[in-house]
Amino acid sequence: MMTRMRVYPKAFVKFMPVYVYALVLPAFYLLSILWYEPARMHEMLCAGGGHLFTLNISIISAIILVVMSFSRLLLWLLRKQLNMNMGWFALWCVSETVLASAFSALYLVLMGHGADGSFFAYFGHCIAMLGSLFIYPYLILTLAYCLHDAQSGTPAESGDRLRFYDLRHQLKFITSVESVLYIESNENYIIVHYEENGIEKSCQIRNTLKNVEEVCEKAGFVRTHRGYIVNPQHVKLIRKSEGGYYFADLDTGSENGIPVSRKYYDSVTSVL
Repeated sequence: MMTRMRVYPKAFVKFMPVYVYALVLPAFYLLSILWYEPARMHEMLCAGGGHLFTLNISIISAIILVVMSFSRLLLWLLRKQLNMNMGWFALWCVSETVLASAFSALYLVLMGHGADGSFFAYFGHCIAMLGSLFIYPYLILTLAYCLHDAQSGTPAESGDRLRFYDLRHQLKFITSVESVLYIESNENYIIVHYEENGIEKSCQIRNTLKNVEEVCEKAGFVRTHRGYIVNPQHVKLIRKSEGGYYFADLDTGSENGIPVSRKYYDSVTSVL
């Protein structure tokens, strides 16, 4: 299996950021209908009689909640297999809107006994109604997650410097962020692998990965294994070997990939 580089909020590998859409969208729909009530929408939601207006709103809110809950659970469960990017995520959101509209239209037709129009007439109105409402929470939540990623994990700009200290807090090595390939643990030392004038070199420093991990994360690096931290700028793809192990192949031309443990797989693929 190969995972190519993509832009996708890394928060989406966790369950709650994915599932929060299932809670916000029906709540936003309910508040919008109660606060702003266009005549055409009011007429449609009175299927079966005006006295059922409140019931219809409640049932459609429940339909949206069930559809979104199922959809978001499925999205989270398939997050590794789908190799999701922002284009596919947008298509997924459109599919959720269509599915919620279809079930809402079916309910309204049943309530009105078909007297106020066919399923397809209701379906078109529901798509227009839900689509015009859902676009706001979809955009706000997605932009919020993307902004959070940009503030907490954006790779450093070209030319930024990375400083490595030893256990005595003495400065031992300075290099540009983009030149670092990966950092390897070797007993009581770390080995910084980097490129200089197209040649791969290394620098050994008496320290631990745990001590340098925070600095590396601020530079946009990610831990792939208990013994490795990698610069995602140099990751070409992630592959699965015949033995079931994952490796990150770098753009250096080396045949030896950086091991990716299952513990760190989600965090690695989220930044690629």
